[in-house]
This record gives sequence, C-alpha cells and structure tokens, in this order.
Amino acid sequence: MWGRLLLASDAYLLGLTAVVGFVTYPGFALVGPQQWSSFHAHHTRAIVAAVGPAWLVQGVASIRWLVVQPHRSAPWIHGALVAGAVVATIIGAVPQHDELARTGDRRHLSHLRAWHRVRSLCWLAAVGVSFIAA
Repeated sequence: MWGRLLLASDAYLLGLTAVVGFVTYPGFALVGPQQWSSFHAHHTRAIVAAVGPAWLVQGVASIRWLVVQPHRSAPWIHGALVAGAVVATIIGAVPQHDELARTGDRRHLSHLRAWHRVRSLCWLAAVGVSFIAA
C-alpha cells in the first residue's frame, strides 16, 4: 500500500509540474501589468493547495520507506530526489516567485523556469525509482 501511495504522489507531482511548465508559466507572459498582482496572488494560493497535500503524502511515505528499508539504496535515492525538489523550490522557485510578485518583472520568469526544470527532473526520476520499487 505505501509503495503505491508513494508512486501516486510522485506521479501526481510530475503531472502537476508538467502542467505548470507547459501551461501556467508560459501563460504568465499573457497577463497584463494591471492584472499581474491579483493573478499571481491567485496562482500562489492555488498552487500551494495543489502541491501541499501531495508533498505531505510524498514526505511521509518517503520517510516510512527509509525507516522500513534502510539497507536498500532505492529509498535513499528517492529521498535525495525528493529533497532536491524541495530544496530547488525553497532556494530557487520561491525567491523567483517573490520577485515576480513584488516587481512584476518578467525577466525573473526565465530563472523561475530554470528552477522548475530542476524540480521536474527530480520528480521524473523519483517516479522512476518508486515505479521500479513498487
């Protein structure tokens, strides 16, 4: 059960990151300066609601996997990938979102998309690890 739950949360986050990368972030360029502040505030609230529960499930299931099978390499690799996505979010994506919200300067969007690619690769690899192990 836990393996499937982990795979489901990994796959959900990978799907969400694909939508954000291919739909949401390119759509940022279409929002005018007058609407930007309220649009970005809405995006931030909505994305936290979309990501938060999945991250919680992923985190709990990942930790459980490490505790139950500490001698195997797969849970450690998976944990490192999940941690990588979290770190890329905290040190990269969040500050870029903050600058976008504060200034509306779309030059930050290219930096945000670069950090997003890092997260996407981490989640893609995490899905691979959890799929093989499930």
